[in-house]
Amino acid sequence: MRFADVSRRYRSAGVVLVTVLWVLVLLSLIAANLSLAGRSFSRQTFNIEQGTRAGLAADAGINWAMWNLQQAADTGWLADGDLHRMWLDDTRVSVRLQDENGKLDLNAAPAELLDALLVPVIEDSLERARLVAAIEDWRDNDDLVRLNGAEIEQYQRAGRSDGPGNRPFATLQELRLVLGMNADVYRHLLPHLTLATRVRTVNPTLASFEVLMALPNASAEVVSDYIEQRREAWQAGLPLPELPFDAAPYVDARRSGMHFRVDVEARLGEQIRLRRAVQLMRQGASLQLVPQQPLPGEIPLGDPTEEGTS
Repeated sequence: MRFADVSRRYRSAGVVLVTVLWVLVLLSLIAANLSLAGRSFSRQTFNIEQGTRAGLAADAGINWAMWNLQQAADTGWLADGDLHRMWLDDTRVSVRLQDENGKLDLNAAPAELLDALLVPVIEDSLERARLVAAIEDWRDNDDLVRLNGAEIEQYQRAGRSDGPGNRPFATLQELRLVLGMNADVYRHLLPHLTLATRVRTVNPTLASFEVLMALPNASAEVVSDYIEQRREAWQAGLPLPELPFDAAPYVDARRSGMHFRVDVEARLGEQIRLRRAVQLMRQGASLQLVPQQPLPGEIPLGDPTEEGTS
């Protein structure tokens, strides 16, 4: 055999070996990509499944609140914003039901109540006065500047291209646009405001601790005791106690039972947390449901140190 033939055979064998190696490399890459795609698809499928479970649990929480509203007074919930919890398999559902008459109406609340509601987050009285005046200038229908208030000129001086609405607030979220509003103050105010009642008063038997503390002559100890007493009376089927301090003319315990807000949080493990909110309007024996924007995640639905009731 000639040397040239042997050399060609070795070269051919080498080419075949290199080709086989490249094919093996390509097959390995394809297998790796398929494996990664499979794991990614599995994760996506798992996340969708978990999100669906959390959504169904949140819907169950809304139905739970609606069911309680349709029960007799001594068996349903007192709609004062108390937190109620239940477990659906491994999903914890937290539900808060509050009659809107226990909140301050953003378009009607007197300036002095708004100022008092701001005290826990704004210590400086002049800063509070400016923000309250800016809120009033937003919700009135003129362009006259109140003392410490803000109309279009003040917004422009602050570098804003927009100005106040000069009309009633259309949504609670518009409060973020008021000159002087910041994220911390907005988060504090949001759970205690409504647009549904259109009155200057609140129902003290349904109001939160923060709203009750905004009333004149309130003190933390008296308010806390009063909330506990009214919940005990409700559970016992007894008449709710009267407010133990004089808060006239800002309270009216006769108004209730028409508009409610339900806030629900479904928590599945440490990663999945879903919130939903609805407004319920009573129409005869039925309830009309209107979806609402949920509270931001950083706003707790209730006192994080309390477990609530079921």
